[in-house]
Amino acid sequence: MRVRTLLWLVTLLPAALLAQTALNVNSKYRIESVEISGGSKTEISRGLRADLESLVGQTFSQETLDRLARRLKRELNARVVSPKITKGSQPEQVSVLFEVKGREPVDRFNLSLPKGIYHSRQGWSGILEAKINAGDSIFSAGLVSDGDALPERFAGVRAGYEHTRVGTERVRLKFQFGSYHQQWHPRTLQALESSPDVPGIYRTRQDFAPEITVVLAEPLTVSAGVSFQRFQTQFPAAHTEAANAVTTTLRYARRLEDQEGNQHQIEAGYNLRAATNAFDSDYVYSRHAIRAEYAYRWRRQKVDVAFDAGLISGRAPLFERFSIGNAATLRGWDKLEINPLGATRMAHGSLGYQYRIFQIFYDTGSAWDKGSDAVVRHSIGIGFGSRDGFFLALAFPIRDGRATPMFMTGVAF
Repeated sequence: MRVRTLLWLVTLLPAALLAQTALNVNSKYRIESVEISGGSKTEISRGLRADLESLVGQTFSQETLDRLARRLKRELNARVVSPKITKGSQPEQVSVLFEVKGREPVDRFNLSLPKGIYHSRQGWSGILEAKINAGDSIFSAGLVSDGDALPERFAGVRAGYEHTRVGTERVRLKFQFGSYHQQWHPRTLQALESSPDVPGIYRTRQDFAPEITVVLAEPLTVSAGVSFQRFQTQFPAAHTEAANAVTTTLRYARRLEDQEGNQHQIEAGYNLRAATNAFDSDYVYSRHAIRAEYAYRWRRQKVDVAFDAGLISGRAPLFERFSIGNAATLRGWDKLEINPLGATRMAHGSLGYQYRIFQIFYDTGSAWDKGSDAVVRHSIGIGFGSRDGFFLALAFPIRDGRATPMFMTGVAF
């Protein structure tokens, strides 16, 4: 019996030592790149996409890869997702390829709240949306009531269809439709009386927007489409007008991790809306908007910087004009006090610091029309925020005299 036991030990010991050696070797390797075969990063949630991109620069961990493979399997509706490891271009680096096999076109229903915000001056704003995933197709329908984003409050319904794989996983096609009724604040109506060059208010608005998106490179996408908007104006007499535009959007989003495990997130985008008579539009204008954001996260702390700017040339309807002083821009100010009609020029910057869920922030910006002076305003605030989109904040305008703080809470993605 002792001889047999000794023989077993002699046989198993080298294998155990070899396995331990392999474990030590793997733990020294860093991940050079992460790719998906049989699927696309554009098909998965933003959170999972960010977690995959954050693997770059991290130390190899089979447990982490297995966990992400399970999440990919669930979101891509696949039968099997297997992480494959190959040598990288540099010593002690590896490349990770998630192989996706046996995707099943099973219908899935999802009810979500992409936006649900309370602002102490502007009240509640929200979007309730239902989605059905059927293979490569996504059907959506929702209810909207928003007094935060535009000069007016608009409420109504919207619906959409998206095909996530048009011949290839790098091409997506989308159709969106919305029908809204407007409510106007007395300040806006009063400001219109002294601004005859600004288009008047409207009671209803419909929007139909087909769009195609192409993934140029995994972090970079370009979208092109058209937007057909019809609205019923009230003055001087009720009649229907159109603002039909060509649209183009360029987006870049990347998350990196350095050797110390700190995360760098970069997001940038440019959007152009150009209305022209060639599409039988009653308005001719071009609307340019850019946004850039950088966030640096280390341990339990985060610093983020964001910048927005916009310019409109020509004569654009009110819903195209820029509005700041809400739950996202120049927090602490009231948008109706800054410019109740919106503006054709806009610039805004924000700086924030977060430790765990506690955060502080500083905003500065201005919205003005061509030919008028830009008045730069500032605000500061404190609050709490989580990764799942929930926030609670108290913001103070920096001004002479009495400053009334603004309270904001809700979820926004």
